[in-house]
Amino acid sequence: MPTASSVAFVADSTLGLSPAEALAQGIHLVPQQVIWGEKTFRDLVEIHPEEVLALLARGERLSTSQVAPEDLRQTYETLLAQYDRVLSVHVSGQLSGTVATAEGVARAYGGRVKVLDSWSLNGGLWLVLEEARRLLRAGVAWERLEAAVAPYRERVRGYVLPSTLTYLHRSGRISGLQSLVGGLLRILPVLEVKGGRVLPGPRVRGFAEGLRRMAELFRRDFPHGALVHLAHAGNPEGAKALGEAVRAEGVEILSTLQAGAAVSVHTGPGTVALFAGPRG
Repeated sequence: MPTASSVAFVADSTLGLSPAEALAQGIHLVPQQVIWGEKTFRDLVEIHPEEVLALLARGERLSTSQVAPEDLRQTYETLLAQYDRVLSVHVSGQLSGTVATAEGVARAYGGRVKVLDSWSLNGGLWLVLEEARRLLRAGVAWERLEAAVAPYRERVRGYVLPSTLTYLHRSGRISGLQSLVGGLLRILPVLEVKGGRVLPGPRVRGFAEGLRRMAELFRRDFPHGALVHLAHAGNPEGAKALGEAVRAEGVEILSTLQAGAAVSVHTGPGTVALFAGPRG
């Protein structure tokens, strides 16, 4: 039976850690792709978060795409030479084609590679991966792992606050009229990540009010505390303020992550986010 020590863990770069940081946590990263004009860059390998934010700030149009099949294939083959199995955990399949691509690549390895849809991204993805690792250590069978993770995955939540409507408009998530009116009135949406989807939450007037509303939503969903990862797109002070707003008995803030290209491109520089899951 595979154990946690005989399984290699893979995640895509929406995780919010650099390749070196991820490896220090026992996680092997495969890069999402960042598209700028006719050029495609491997996230965190050929383009870095600071460069993405700088390009966005000067008005460049960027988009993101799923992990390339060849990057997945090379990663799996390298790891299977050293480990019995590979657990590949990825950004929600409703937000990216990475899960479907990984499943297609994994078929070649006869069950030695298992692909798990996190139903989240960034810190939410990390929480689901760590729950899977905990279950393997507890002796859960490889064949039952996804079913065992499912109840935890369903309870993971994310809350995302952009600092402007500009990038939601560019990515097609809101109309030009909504962007114009919202900008004039300083209206911002709090986005909620749950069940694998990004859903519109309450609208607030101004960033400070948005942070307060995020804290309220978090307390609503986790009245008895939670494990928390914060994230930001070039806004460490915003992430710090959010952390202070939710800090309480039973709340364990595990890390502050880069929001990553997938978040930055669609919600813009200045975005802050919080991802939470139940305590064990």
